[in-house]
Amino acid sequence: MAFTVFGAGIKDNVPFKLNTNNTVIEQTFPTPKVRKIDAEEEHQDQTADQNLLVKKTAGKAYASTSSIHRERGIAVYAHQIMTTPVVTISPNAVITDAWTLFRERRFRHIPVVTQQKKIYGIISDRDLLRYAATSGNVPPYKDTDIEASMTIESLLKSRVITATQDTEIRQIARMLFEQRVGVMPIVLENGTVEGVITRSDILRTIVNNAPLELWV
Repeated sequence: MAFTVFGAGIKDNVPFKLNTNNTVIEQTFPTPKVRKIDAEEEHQDQTADQNLLVKKTAGKAYASTSSIHRERGIAVYAHQIMTTPVVTISPNAVITDAWTLFRERRFRHIPVVTQQKKIYGIISDRDLLRYAATSGNVPPYKDTDIEASMTIESLLKSRVITATQDTEIRQIARMLFEQRVGVMPIVLENGTVEGVITRSDILRTIVNNAPLELWV
């Protein structure tokens, strides 16, 4: 389980610490004084115990019928929810190709990989929109436009944070939040891309697979 930063000639371990030990101290209250109960109260208590037994029996029956929904198992690690196989693009691809891919596949992020399928960077739809805003050249582009021969490598961020398949989803979610990124490539030790996890993947997993517990 590890986070690694990849880039042009870069491979550094990313320090990441997760502290999930939450100490909760509950307020205590004094117990009421013990008193002797009469026969009528004892009968009422027996009736209440019988009602409680009926409720517990019904609860067990409900739990047995709903158990089939929990057989899917709990999603814990990256390989359980990552999207694979991954649609990728080469750093030598031109801007018009990237625009076409985003428009047709409706992606927001695409991993950029080398010929050996190793992670090189991430291109996002925001990168292309930012380029269009600063250059003044907006799509759709023509074959005669400069974007038809300009590669996307100049638009790439120099560093990309990756995770391994056995990284816990909770840690990936925290890294996405703290680093303000929308996608986490899942790679092998040598940098080969095996999958991707987006914030939408994590939200979908919570909706479909939780019991959801929130701590404050």
